[in-house]
Amino acid sequence: MLRNAFFPALLLAVLAPLLFSEERQRPDANDEIRAVVVLSRHGVRAPLASEIRGSLYNAQPWPTWPVASGVLTEHGGAALRLMGAWYRARYADIFPNGACDPATIYAEANTTQRTLASAKSLLEGLGCQTDVNTKPTGQANPLFGPAAARSVADAEKLAGAILGRLGARPDWWTRAFAAPLDQMRHVLLDCAGPDCDSSKKSLLIAPAIVAAAPGRGLVTVDGPVAMGADFAEHFLLQYTEGFPMEKVGWGRVPRAALDRLMEMNTRYHDFVLRTPYYAQIAASDLAFRIKATLQQMAGGRSVPGAMGTPRDRFLLLAGHDSNLTWLGGLLRMDWLLPDQTFNATTPGGAIVFELHRNRTSGEYSVRALFVSQTLDQIRYLKPLTGAEQPAAAPVFLPGCSGATAGYSCSLEAFGQAVDAAVDGRFLEPGLRQ
Repeated sequence: MLRNAFFPALLLAVLAPLLFSEERQRPDANDEIRAVVVLSRHGVRAPLASEIRGSLYNAQPWPTWPVASGVLTEHGGAALRLMGAWYRARYADIFPNGACDPATIYAEANTTQRTLASAKSLLEGLGCQTDVNTKPTGQANPLFGPAAARSVADAEKLAGAILGRLGARPDWWTRAFAAPLDQMRHVLLDCAGPDCDSSKKSLLIAPAIVAAAPGRGLVTVDGPVAMGADFAEHFLLQYTEGFPMEKVGWGRVPRAALDRLMEMNTRYHDFVLRTPYYAQIAASDLAFRIKATLQQMAGGRSVPGAMGTPRDRFLLLAGHDSNLTWLGGLLRMDWLLPDQTFNATTPGGAIVFELHRNRTSGEYSVRALFVSQTLDQIRYLKPLTGAEQPAAAPVFLPGCSGATAGYSCSLEAFGQAVDAAVDGRFLEPGLRQ
């Protein structure tokens, strides 16, 4: 019996790639993609201060970067231009003959250099000459964080919500991540030679902290796991920037180890940013406005809260990994890419909402994807053509998706799912319900 069962399974394993490939090559002729909303993380940048921690825990000096802290690198921009070219090829109906009509493109970025430069690089890859909308320097954009909600958000409740996911014992959090934290300690401290400072302390001695921080930050979360997550991101940036492997974690973070350390990063963001109350505070405005924009694109008329104009067919939002995680937490979306950890938010990775139209019935539907280059595609700047494609994982939208191909749901059901998830108190003042 086992032997007989083995052969059909083996046959399916051999034929499955061919069957699925053929299915992808035969799209439904009755279906058309009318518009796309792309929420993208910025590209590869130099590390932030939090990812260095004043060099208190690393026995060897961090390597030098070609740009200032937090700034998009030229390598990062080049990888994003490759992604832009891929979007142009994928959405041929929106870019007929590979051409871009600026009147149908809308782009908006957060005010940091890395997000603005990332939006421009993606647009260059698309072949689009259009402006990138942004807020004036120093003015927070509620699309990309909890700025609009600070006056109404309850910082004590937020800290309690995060602590509740940790069993009210943040020290247990450190114990739960004992193995990757010990590996991180070895990466940071295990060295010899004239540049090795043996007096540096272990990150494991830092206290785990979750505390309300009323005002700009709302909550402070720190300690060994938070630091381990930040250092793992630093090593990811080194790898995707193309640093020689002897410089990625001082030669102590091979590719496989990077995956293990980055899982600490994504799980940290899961515990903190995907906490439902935090996701509502930080992503309600974004989700509401994406919903309104898709409705505007379908109806061809202005909708309150929508971005761009009813003519737009490709809308780009350039933000941060936190925006992808907050929105994923709010709408209960998860994704898994073939070469990365669960719910990873790679540089240049994006949540993509496709607006589909049935040519016969005229009905509109929404499909969500998580799109990302592989880490090696970013590292080696591989052109995304032929067999060298980025990952495009279909995302199930709870309360909306069914078992249909691509987890499609009607535009109406998508709107209802978003309305059920957002908290109207955390919208921009002019949109609050």
